[in-house]
Amino acid sequence: MRKGKFAILLVLVLIFSVVAAGCLGGGGGEGTTTSQASEGGQTSSGGAGGSGGTTSSSGGYSTTESPGGTGTTTPSETSTEYASWTNPWDAYNPVEIDGQSYLISYIKYYLRIRKEEGAPIYEYEVEKKRGQAKIHVYGMKINMETGEQEKVDLGEFDVYEYYGKITPVKSEGLDQPFEFKVWVKQRTEESDMFFLFPTLEFATLYYNIYGGSENAIGVWIKYGDQEFAFYNPAAVGEMSVTPYQEGSLDVLSSIPDIEDLYIGWYALYYFGFWGALEEENLYTSTKDSWGAMGYQYNYEIEPDGTIELGGKSFRVSTVRWNYSLGGATGQGEATITANLPIPIETKGVFISQQEGVNVFMHIKIEDMTFEKV
Repeated sequence: MRKGKFAILLVLVLIFSVVAAGCLGGGGGEGTTTSQASEGGQTSSGGAGGSGGTTSSSGGYSTTESPGGTGTTTPSETSTEYASWTNPWDAYNPVEIDGQSYLISYIKYYLRIRKEEGAPIYEYEVEKKRGQAKIHVYGMKINMETGEQEKVDLGEFDVYEYYGKITPVKSEGLDQPFEFKVWVKQRTEESDMFFLFPTLEFATLYYNIYGGSENAIGVWIKYGDQEFAFYNPAAVGEMSVTPYQEGSLDVLSSIPDIEDLYIGWYALYYFGFWGALEEENLYTSTKDSWGAMGYQYNYEIEPDGTIELGGKSFRVSTVRWNYSLGGATGQGEATITANLPIPIETKGVFISQQEGVNVFMHIKIEDMTFEKV
């Protein structure tokens, strides 16, 4: 099983190098900040998860507010409007809603993943929330003469907190909720990078623990009776004590679902249709096909009415794509709106016969909250 996971990661990384070079016009790279999300969990920061969004204006159009609820209404009769899906997966820049700027402060996803051909499909709910919070920061005081160490409470500090919760519905090994928090001094493009991803912020956690950034205050992880915490006193101006750590990060490697979720998202994120949409009009039915030097990419866009999400109405389109690249193939579809930098619902499959890789991922947003900035 571990060998299979390594093969998946290897194949994805190799093809990502092609994507990053612009060959596929697909989604990763420094010019596009990533995003995905999940359900709003309870934390010490203000602003609980739930509905309460607003619609946005972008690309020369604006949506209209409507009563809460769910469902699909008929498409707008206007056919001359133009809107593209700019900055896919960008969690840092605000969305424009009725002339006002908002951040996505809470998101709840429902995930389904199959990691091998014919394998069971596992299901999860993922919550993400961000905002201001207050925490106690701890350090380790060392008596250099005796070598004795003592945990010290440095007091309460204002932080910017990222909270996540992964709840199993039908899982491989996860039998209870997995929670995590990341604390920084201030929100930055780097700290926002993984907020909208429907998975654990691996890079952000690593950055906070080992990156040595003065913006990184600490992290907290909890799974059952296992907890891990790390605090960086220097980030709050305290240099008289050393960083403090409780528990072990082994909890991350002991749960197969955590890695599986990341692999599934990685395949869908890098081999979807995202980058190409930045230049396409979502309000016009489009079909196109192109390729060169051993790869082929086909896609279509179809306006698809409006959808209610978080009590607000979003004009949406359905996009479908398929591609081949050497021995790798993929196929997927998504419901998107130009108002949001993430798909409302998307699913796709990535297959490499040579490496024995066959991964399926289905992501659906169940709720969102917006914060005015």
